[in-house]
Amino acid sequence: MRSLIQHGKLGLGQLFRLFPRLKLVDELANRHRFHHWELAFADVFYGPRAGGSVRAGFDLIVGNPPWVKVEWDEKGVLGDFDPVVVVQRLSPKEVRKRMEAAVTEDPVVHGVWFDEMEATEATQTFLNATQNYPLLSGQKVNLYKCFLPEAWRVASPQGVVGLLHPEGPYDDPNAGVFRAALYPRLRGHYQFINERRLFPEVDHHTKFSINIYGHERQFGRLTDALYFSHIANLFAPTTVDACLENDGHGRVPGVKDDHWQWNLAGHSRRVISVGFSELQLFAALYDKPDTPPLEARLPALHSQELVAVLERLADQPTSLGDLRNDIRISSGWNETIAQLDGTIRRHTGFPNNPRDVILSGPHYFCGNPLYKTPRRSCAKNSDYDVLDLDKLPDDYLPRTNYVRACDQEDYDSLTDQVSWIGEEDAGPRQFTEYFRVVSREMVGSTLERTLSTALLPRGVHHLYTSMSTAFLHTRVGCDFGALTMSVVLDFFIKTTGTGHVTPSFLHCLPLLSPGCDPFIRFGLRLRSLILNCLTIHYADLWEKIFTPEFRRDSWAKPDPLLSDSFFANLTPCWSRHVALRTDYARRQALVEIDVLTAMAFGLTLDELCTIYRVQFPILNQYERNTWYDRNGRIVFTVSRGLVGVGLPRKKRKNDTCYGIRTDRHHENGIALGWEDICNLKHGVVTRTIMDDTLPDGPFERTIEYLAPFDRCDREEDYRTAWAAFERRLRHAPE
Repeated sequence: MRSLIQHGKLGLGQLFRLFPRLKLVDELANRHRFHHWELAFADVFYGPRAGGSVRAGFDLIVGNPPWVKVEWDEKGVLGDFDPVVVVQRLSPKEVRKRMEAAVTEDPVVHGVWFDEMEATEATQTFLNATQNYPLLSGQKVNLYKCFLPEAWRVASPQGVVGLLHPEGPYDDPNAGVFRAALYPRLRGHYQFINERRLFPEVDHHTKFSINIYGHERQFGRLTDALYFSHIANLFAPTTVDACLENDGHGRVPGVKDDHWQWNLAGHSRRVISVGFSELQLFAALYDKPDTPPLEARLPALHSQELVAVLERLADQPTSLGDLRNDIRISSGWNETIAQLDGTIRRHTGFPNNPRDVILSGPHYFCGNPLYKTPRRSCAKNSDYDVLDLDKLPDDYLPRTNYVRACDQEDYDSLTDQVSWIGEEDAGPRQFTEYFRVVSREMVGSTLERTLSTALLPRGVHHLYTSMSTAFLHTRVGCDFGALTMSVVLDFFIKTTGTGHVTPSFLHCLPLLSPGCDPFIRFGLRLRSLILNCLTIHYADLWEKIFTPEFRRDSWAKPDPLLSDSFFANLTPCWSRHVALRTDYARRQALVEIDVLTAMAFGLTLDELCTIYRVQFPILNQYERNTWYDRNGRIVFTVSRGLVGVGLPRKKRKNDTCYGIRTDRHHENGIALGWEDICNLKHGVVTRTIMDDTLPDGPFERTIEYLAPFDRCDREEDYRTAWAAFERRLRHAPE
């Protein structure tokens, strides 16, 4: 047979008749026009070079490979023939009904539908085949990932490859083998965030990077001089040149500039040289134990100073993951699946007891389990109202969007369980019978806060947009909760660049060491409690953890807005007065948690200030534009999370629910904005609102703002608190 083909005595037509599969292969090749580099560019791979050598690939490869997941989208195919399924928000059942009718009744739709499905299935099979792309094994394949090993393969030994692609290879926990092949080839990694819409069709939170690759190098301790350059938090390509050309003088610019615009300035200390020792550090911090350095995930570090912070966090002896069987992390109810199987149903209203509460992400924020409540009609995340903690009844439960749809016994049986026996346990118990640390699962590293946590009371459930952690030992959970409310651990999560705080990230978070100073431990524990224990549903937690040591604590700065007697008046039994309820006092508690956490982990004051200034530009912006009255209430803020809190910046013509009262002037029913009263030296400004956040609402309520007004400087407060705590540590009994 081979002889007949070689001598031209057997044509293609005869071959196709003898081998029908070969004919099909030929038809597919003509239809899809498969590309073979060695055939298309034979002169590049096999042609002569100057000097008599033979070419072995391309000397320069540049490109932006397609960011496309190959997925079967029957709705998209049907949309070409029936645009209604794309334009209107039809239910999956209705889409399925229309699809079946179209495929059955229209032969053109039938042919296109099956051709598209066949092509998608075949492409998925090819891309997921280990023999084709062994480095991508275990990952969710995206087309751009397939281009990387292909580009490395077709490049010459001295060739340079420049590719622009998403950050998947650097942050995917399953891409360790891929990174082990990538890092020895990597020369430069310049990570961008799409906030300035360099790619208009892509979401502004999307991260991508310019990556420069060369030939594979030996990357190890003995050759640590072989490194790659890393710059993160870029918003324009010009910043890369500015960083490489900068002389190193001056302070490293933050993520935003002084005008609260995304910072385009460069600085030499933005360039981080990543070698074997740095990868070793990253593996210890962000990955599973014993992860090889070359498989480490790459954090988005803003400047060289922050590497030292990571080193101190890596020095901590224990992390959450070390607790193993002493913790249980749950993602709660999947709102789609749990509705389909009849566990929960959509209904907005006030629950009767904690066991009927099903929280969503907007319900809580950093250190505040009662941050917001849904409105009567709640269709999106913005349909929530901020709660006034001072006006909440002792037994308050927020309005929720979901309720239990099955009987209590079935509901309890579907709830996650813990298997440990300890403390007051008699055996396996429901996960929700514990006080837990809850954190948002879906996050954004450029937002005000990324690691947003609070303490949950017993009985409360939540949706899978959150993760909650139960602890065998309640005090450990309370301490961990305090740490997660700090900018220090928030910084740790921000550096990952992740959009999802999964259990693997939570496991990496450090715990207080056994040798932590009791002053720091009790200070963190107490501030966690006074921020979260807002209702009687926390009485058991408060009374279990309370210690007379709490009464000897005090604020770290003298301030007329902070009650000197608050700590001294704490009682062993819960009452509403053990919790902080004013905006100013709650902010101060979070500031002191930041300082105590930094001290616990061995950071310096300058490092804490650098973390805040560089990694928290939105929080910085809000702090500088939030003003408090003499009672500690926010009178004006630019915070997007506090819509409806305080006065608007400018008066609104139709808004006459305000009043102003001074010794010489008294007027009601006038339009007022912050700009009208910001310079008021004394007097009271009133604002009347309709409050619909309580079960017996809505009702009319008047809020008073007592002049004069002032704002805070967080870095200055860090310095004040640091000095105060250092003095107390020096005089603490051994």
